[in-house]
Amino acid sequence: RVSSFNNNNSNGNSNNVGNDYDSSATAIGDRRDAIRKVLASSAIAAFCTCLHPTAAIASIDVNNALAREYTAFPGLYPTIATKIVNAAKNEEFQSKQQVYDILNELEQDRLRQYDAAIVIAPLDKNVQQFKTSQICKYECGGRVSSNFRDEQIKAIQTDRR
Repeated sequence: RVSSFNNNNSNGNSNNVGNDYDSSATAIGDRRDAIRKVLASSAIAAFCTCLHPTAAIASIDVNNALAREYTAFPGLYPTIATKIVNAAKNEEFQSKQQVYDILNELEQDRLRQYDAAIVIAPLDKNVQQFKTSQICKYECGGRVSSNFRDEQIKAIQTDRR
C-alpha cells in the first residue's frame, strides 16, 4: 500500500503532501469550532433557564393547590409541597409569613425563590373537590396552577348547586 506521504512522481517530487496535511488540519480546526459553538450554545441555554425560575409559571395558590402542582417549581416537590398542602388542609393561610413559619430555614430559602409566584386566596372547597377528582387529574393542565382555571371551576360548581 502506498501512502500519500510517500507517493513520489517520476521527478522525485512528492504529491499531495502539503494538501493532505492542510486538509486534515482544516478538518480538525472545523471540528474544534463546531464543538466550541455547541458548548457555548448549551451553556447559554442553561444560563437562560436559570435566570428567572418563575418566568413560565404565573402563580400558585397555596390554599387551593395540590402537591402535584408544586412540581412546576423545582426544589419544592415533594417535601415542601406536602408540608404546605397538609397545613392548608388543617387551616388556611392568611399570609405568606404563615407559609414560611411551617418550614425550616433551608425550605424557606427554596420557597423564597418563588415568592413572587405565591398567592394567598381563600380556601375554596369547590376547587378542592374538583382538583382531587379523577377528571382533574387528566384535564387540569398537569402540574401548572391556573387562576383562570380555578375561577372556571368555581363557576361550574356554583351552577351545579
